[in-house]
Amino acid sequence: MDLKSLYKDVEEIHPRILKHALPSSIYKELHKWIKRTDAIRKHKLNYLVEHGNAGHNAYQVSVPFSLIENSFLQAYLIHLGEYYVSKYENIPFENEFPRIVRLRRDENHFDSYNLWVNYAEKGSINILHNHSGFLSGVIYYTDCKDSPIYFEDGFSYRARKGDVIIFPSLMKHGVRKHKNKKTRITLAYNLYYHSFKT
Repeated sequence: MDLKSLYKDVEEIHPRILKHALPSSIYKELHKWIKRTDAIRKHKLNYLVEHGNAGHNAYQVSVPFSLIENSFLQAYLIHLGEYYVSKYENIPFENEFPRIVRLRRDENHFDSYNLWVNYAEKGSINILHNHSGFLSGVIYYTDCKDSPIYFEDGFSYRARKGDVIIFPSLMKHGVRKHKNKKTRITLAYNLYYHSFKT
């Protein structure tokens, strides 16, 4: 398999919003991540590492740096960003494609990478907001059909477990009140052109 065949099923679900199914082996990698962030969330000092929140999620926390550094997910998201750029900027998407996209980092903050886990319990809500970076997206660890993401133009998407979406960071989005008793778990991320200072 090569990059072209891995991303051949990427689908445009709305102008400038792409969706893909996370490869099953990478989805399995997330189980370890969620186990680790669950432990952080349940720790008595969890508030020290709680991620800033655009709404009223039950808890948000960055994925530990070491898990990201040793993952296939980071490379997958970088290539997905490059696929996105190739689609909308008419740049060929080849194995030799220069690495122009990176997972956004903040060296002056303990969060480091812009990749975090959102835990939404019943009653949680995310108001309309946008992100820093060039491209942003959501990875759906649980089914989220009962709590769809919505965008400022009225489009909404009812994601399934394993879905990944990607869209411009300036595009405002939110999640309406979570009404299900089951915890809604997603991962959010930001990408940027590595030649930019964002």
